[in-house]
Amino acid sequence: MKLIKLKESDNALVGIVVTFLLIGLIVSVISIVQTVYIPKWMGQTESEHMDEVADQFAQLKSAIDIQGVIGSNQPTHTSISTISTAITLGSRELPFLMSTRAFGSLNILPDTSFRVVIHDKYGRISDNSSAIIQYSSSNTYFLDQSYIYEGGAVILSQYQGDIILTKPTFSVIRENNVSISFTIIKISKVGGKGSISGYGTYPIQTEYSGNESSIINNVSDITISTKYQNAWSLFINGTLINGGLEYAIDYTMDSSNEGDVKVTFTNSIPVTLNLQLIKIAAQIAPGWVENTKG
Repeated sequence: MKLIKLKESDNALVGIVVTFLLIGLIVSVISIVQTVYIPKWMGQTESEHMDEVADQFAQLKSAIDIQGVIGSNQPTHTSISTISTAITLGSRELPFLMSTRAFGSLNILPDTSFRVVIHDKYGRISDNSSAIIQYSSSNTYFLDQSYIYEGGAVILSQYQGDIILTKPTFSVIRENNVSISFTIIKISKVGGKGSISGYGTYPIQTEYSGNESSIINNVSDITISTKYQNAWSLFINGTLINGGLEYAIDYTMDSSNEGDVKVTFTNSIPVTLNLQLIKIAAQIAPGWVENTKG
């Protein structure tokens, strides 16, 4: 009888040990998945979301460009359709284990956020400012990024710096003189919301509201006021060089601590600027933007 009881006791003890070992193995596997694989999976998800937002901002620029082209070539009384572009603020968490949902914010920042000031050699000034549309991520696993629609350009900004992803309409041709064409998209917030945050998908409604054109002869300098000096400096400098101008001979560039990028032309060759201002009304919310033509 004692032998039988001893065997039963040993079997019970082995069962308890096996149970604890299985629990320990399960906990170890979950811990490895949670600390190693979840960050990788979520980092990939957040990276894919950033690519999605980049594509959505490219669609936003395309929509505004189409509105500008159609509006500029239509009679002033012609109605131009409102276009809605969806922006996804955040990514979803995993449906299992522990993960954190990514969030984001979308804002139409004040009308003075972007500014272009042009002087001719006689001191006359052309001064144009615009709001900007900005998305900022709040990621947990992937690098935070901002996408900005500013003056007709789409800019990517992160802590290492910023760069223009989609170029504005700015071209340079050098022949007997220098001819520059610059189209500035002037964004103005109307009605509805100017900011929203969270993780859903929200539309930006845009509508063409007018345009102005002017030709400025004997341009002496162009100053762009922006938070994204590096992006604009690289773009403007590269465009001028590709157009046949030489740095330090035909022009110089300076960046100030106040956020200005200034191009100063020398007296080596006359500079003519064909400036077009496209006015776009925008709001963040479902519904139609009020008509602001006129």
